[in-house]
Amino acid sequence: MAIKAKAEGEGEDLYVAGIDEAGRGPVLGGMVYGIAWCKRSFEKNLKSRGFADSKQLTPEKRKELMNFMEENRGEAGVDYASDSMCARSIGGRMLDSTRSSLNEIALEQTCRILEEMLVKLGERCAEGQEATALIDTVYVDTLGKADLHRDRLSSKFPGLQFVVESKADATYPVVSAASIVAKVQRDEELEALASSAVGSGYPGDERTKTWLCSQVDRVFGFKSPLVRFSWSTCKEVLEKSGAVEVTWDCDEEEEDGAQQKLWSSYAPARKRTAQGGGVGKRASKHAAAESSGVGRQSFFRSRKLQKIDAF
Repeated sequence: MAIKAKAEGEGEDLYVAGIDEAGRGPVLGGMVYGIAWCKRSFEKNLKSRGFADSKQLTPEKRKELMNFMEENRGEAGVDYASDSMCARSIGGRMLDSTRSSLNEIALEQTCRILEEMLVKLGERCAEGQEATALIDTVYVDTLGKADLHRDRLSSKFPGLQFVVESKADATYPVVSAASIVAKVQRDEELEALASSAVGSGYPGDERTKTWLCSQVDRVFGFKSPLVRFSWSTCKEVLEKSGAVEVTWDCDEEEEDGAQQKLWSSYAPARKRTAQGGGVGKRASKHAAAESSGVGRQSFFRSRKLQKIDAF
């Protein structure tokens, strides 16, 4: 029914929407997904104002375009929403016993902002009309394989038509708008919690690595809530910083679609020695000799936990 309603509507009066993210790759800060939507007749205004891939714009230009969206927010202009997941939540989800991949987390965020858009558009629907009937197309910057991502979204939102493409933020102005929403919000969140000393936040940035080293806690991993402790960069930093070795149950490392490695996760079937904060490492030759465990609680015996007198 929703598809039929869209076909009968006038194209210029239907909405187009765009989705993009900011902060998928960095080792610092959260990941933000943004969505923007407007009537197709208004989209030309986005293009004429210079909306483009947020990564290609200066911070000043992004703020200018964000102000334009705020000033023109509403039914006659452009509207937007966002969903942010902090660094610790990302790390926790990726290292949990029922761990999630970064792609799964990103899909959940995408679904949440789509649902928020539909709720807002639902307020503009005529009685008995579905919100999806107001939307022509949703353009999405690709996540992994474009066809697979499109099929996942279509299965969750069968009333919507999705176009999933690489570099969609440079092709469709409404995706550029979503890209700016996500980028501006992430930058503001990062600036509120960190100084310029953190660098870009990307694993290859030497300033970022230097800052990470300054935040090491030899027992708990990292002091700052900005750190995504599930990133392989963190493992390397902890190993070089002499973090305290801890022995616990965990399973093998697994590589994420963005080539970020998970370096610990609970799984009672295997054992491995780890550095403080969860970094995998072989057992130390100085580890205490194993005791018989006689007289100790079953919790400690079953896990072969040992008493030690020095780190």
